[in-house]
Amino acid sequence: MDFLPDIPNHLPNCEDDRVVPIGWLNPSEDFKRGLVSNEFVTALFRLLLDPWQPGVTPGFHSCPFCPFSGGPGLFRMLESNETVTVGCNNLYVPAGDRVFLAPSLVIHYIDSHQYCPPDEFQSAVLVCPEMRSMEYLKALRASAPDTLFRRPRAT
Repeated sequence: MDFLPDIPNHLPNCEDDRVVPIGWLNPSEDFKRGLVSNEFVTALFRLLLDPWQPGVTPGFHSCPFCPFSGGPGLFRMLESNETVTVGCNNLYVPAGDRVFLAPSLVIHYIDSHQYCPPDEFQSAVLVCPEMRSMEYLKALRASAPDTLFRRPRAT
């Protein structure tokens, strides 16, 4: 599996091995490039419309590959003309005995920088229940460590 080993240390309650980071790209490190299906991008977009998060980190993360613009703050699907905000949310995707954690910029990385997420992540996105539905919350609860549902300790 081609998973990036580093979860950004500013994310609360993510120290457990069952939280698997996907799409935290860095220009100084290679990443898999390639094509993904329209079906996958559409499913990913739907999950990013209103993602569930255990906590929100203030601020905005710009695209490190777009040195002049910092990348977009919005991503628009041409088919539906809907937009999602990118750079300030995180996406939790349940997948059996673990949960994938991706920055909202992952959809920009796929579209503009040809990032090809691992097949396991793509499969999990395709079968993920609707965000914030009871099915999603049950799947997340079954997949994620209990620490994900606790308030982080003040440091």
